[in-house]
Amino acid sequence: MQDPTPSKQPRQPSSLACVTCRRRHLKCDAQMPVCGRCQASTTECRYIRSRRGLRTKNGTPHPQLLDDNEIALFPAIDPDAFPDWLSATTMASELVDTSQALFQPVSTSPAIEIPQIPDAALAWPEPDNAITPEIAYDSMIQLYYQSFHRSHPLLVPRKALHSSLCGRIPPYIISIMRFIGAHYHSDISLRELFRQSAYSVLSESTPRNGYKVQGMVLLAIIDHAHGTEDSANRTMQEAVNLALELGMNRAAYATDHSEGNSILEESWRRTFWELYCVDGYLAGMRDQTSFRLFHQKAEVKLPCDEGLYNSGHPVISSNQTLKDLVNSWSFNGDEQRFSSFAYRINAARLLGMVMELNRSLEVDIESQIEVLDASLVTSLMQLPSCQNEVYGASSLDEMTFQAEMTSYLALIYLHHPRSNMRFASIHAHTPCTRLPATTEPSLPSATLDLHSQKLLRAADMLSNLATLPNPVKYRTPFFTCALAMCVVVHTVACLFVPAPEKPESIKARIQLGVGALHVLGKIWPLAKTVRQRLINMYQEVGLRCP
Repeated sequence: MQDPTPSKQPRQPSSLACVTCRRRHLKCDAQMPVCGRCQASTTECRYIRSRRGLRTKNGTPHPQLLDDNEIALFPAIDPDAFPDWLSATTMASELVDTSQALFQPVSTSPAIEIPQIPDAALAWPEPDNAITPEIAYDSMIQLYYQSFHRSHPLLVPRKALHSSLCGRIPPYIISIMRFIGAHYHSDISLRELFRQSAYSVLSESTPRNGYKVQGMVLLAIIDHAHGTEDSANRTMQEAVNLALELGMNRAAYATDHSEGNSILEESWRRTFWELYCVDGYLAGMRDQTSFRLFHQKAEVKLPCDEGLYNSGHPVISSNQTLKDLVNSWSFNGDEQRFSSFAYRINAARLLGMVMELNRSLEVDIESQIEVLDASLVTSLMQLPSCQNEVYGASSLDEMTFQAEMTSYLALIYLHHPRSNMRFASIHAHTPCTRLPATTEPSLPSATLDLHSQKLLRAADMLSNLATLPNPVKYRTPFFTCALAMCVVVHTVACLFVPAPEKPESIKARIQLGVGALHVLGKIWPLAKTVRQRLINMYQEVGLRCP
């Protein structure tokens, strides 16, 4: 009689092996989703589909054995309509399995804190565990480049990640990109997965190099967007100190630290200029006298065109400097062309001039005000066309957008202290709107003075940026403060503008600003907080609006 219990057969060698075991020329048990060796050594475990074509019973490829070409065929991610493979459940399990080699376990505390990271967590990965070109297809990395990179394009473009250049990037930069990308995912809990490893850049054990400057600039932006103002300012000042210590303001730095790679060289130039712009934004919103890099001598060449940089092709430096841009106005017909990033830098420079003028102790500065007002208007006239062929006819170049945003903000800062529209009777103090008030509240007048007219005009033009085709949620987090400033100005205008003159238009602009803040508030906590404060402010004065 045959024994009904079948004898246990020894496990046959598998024809499949993970990438890590293949590189080490070791036997692999091909367990899913992590093989035995990788699980024992807490090493990243990934599979690629066998050339023999492993398939499931119904003939479809195994979902964990997709090769690079198949991943590349996925359509661009729309954060509002994520495909099944990017669902929250799948993403959470996938990230836990594949991030063990690069990231330490993270805290689930909702508060943003600078974690204490052990030295071992900051070490560069071993060759078998190095960052590979496949990182370009990482879901959170895709979200970073699709939703955030164009507003703050200092890191190497995504196409450059799919090359040997990715091997030079520290793991904490990848973590920061994933952390930022997670903000655009519908599952907000994914942010916590990368928070600790992202903030490891702030550890004293992290090598003091240009990559650390990049990481700190990005975290300063995110801290500001989360409403942790002191942390953002502290991180920014540390980034400025390190950049000057390294000599990133000198032209030679980008060349000396690029190892002959023109894309990396351009990334270093962009890192300094991004630091310059963000330093200006944060200083302006804190109502400071100026920002540190405003008076710092900068020999760094201006950034190239966005389309060229993001194409992944070798970058040719423009060889243009900020001095060239400042002196570019010519009456002999020779007009120089600059990148949109360069015009954004010039707008930040003019913002710094406004900040200094507002704190000037000179008695007669009317002529300086007129000159600066003319310079800001001229800079807006010099901006390239809003429609950029790189992103399509319906898209706005993000650097041009920020150049306009910064210029209109500077005009508001310039004319508000001289306007008869005062904010003393309105509580408008938010992290975005520290506008000085007079000691006595002003009363509505029959007509607006010249500074009030220019102030309201700048606020109108700034709020118009929220109506452009590109979705508001993809704009820079600093757009939060620009919108908040518009709402404050228009709320005051609701009281001061004579009743026959477009009160309904003013109210519509207030609704526009509050609505745009609602969209940004789904991603950035600061926008949500500021929106509620502005609503409360408007409700306090709403009954007095005509």
